[in-house]
Amino acid sequence: MVLNRKQAQQKTVVITGSTKGIGKGIALRLAREQYNVVLNYATDKEHAQETLMLCLQYNPHVLLIQADVSRKDDVEHLMQECVQTFHSLDVLINNAARVHDTPMIEMNEEEWDAVIDTNMKGTFLCSQRAASYMLQQEHGGLILNIGASTGIRGRKNGINTCASKAGIMVMTQCLALELGPKIRVNTIIPGLTRTEETEQRFHLNDPTVLHLREESIPLQRIGTPDDIANAVMLLLSDEASFINGQKIVVDGGQYMY
Repeated sequence: MVLNRKQAQQKTVVITGSTKGIGKGIALRLAREQYNVVLNYATDKEHAQETLMLCLQYNPHVLLIQADVSRKDDVEHLMQECVQTFHSLDVLINNAARVHDTPMIEMNEEEWDAVIDTNMKGTFLCSQRAASYMLQQEHGGLILNIGASTGIRGRKNGINTCASKAGIMVMTQCLALELGPKIRVNTIIPGLTRTEETEQRFHLNDPTVLHLREESIPLQRIGTPDDIANAVMLLLSDEASFINGQKIVVDGGQYMY
């Protein structure tokens, strides 16, 4: 289902927000599979360096670039460094995201803007710049946007995050219509996935809470970053060459849309 190692070595993947959680899991998987991997972080240099060292254990072709995806100049720097280093940009994975839960009545403009700028504007800016490179390549490219199930069903006190993730799903469809046939664009929608952030936010280290969460999922477990990385590998493969503009839900069947 995945590209063989020789094919993978010819592929360069940029993963935004790739030093923790789901992004880190995707990065480690791609490094193991011998892709050229471009890691990205905005401010958390410590975790970024840790993830870089882990990836380098599998693969020397890994680059770490600091860039705030909500800033056009930073995005230009990110993509330019990728192309100058690896001479191609084959896959963009828009994973960078911010979460700031606040009741809607209490949410200020800065809290709204911070999330929308990273999640939605960042996805737009990165896709726009990456696509400009991909369209010049004979083989085109692939854009994968990481969404969230709350972009479909909403969540209390998360109007900024949910709105941004809903927007990303429609953005995926717009990009798929505009960028074909050279570039495919899809959204992966994780359900509840166990990361440091979700463990803290949803109290998953509490056995009672964890059991209740698992009971709500037909497969009786919470997702992992590896589950999301598996979906990425599927969409990177030749077998997915006719999948475009779609929402791929990875949630163990918790919500069937």
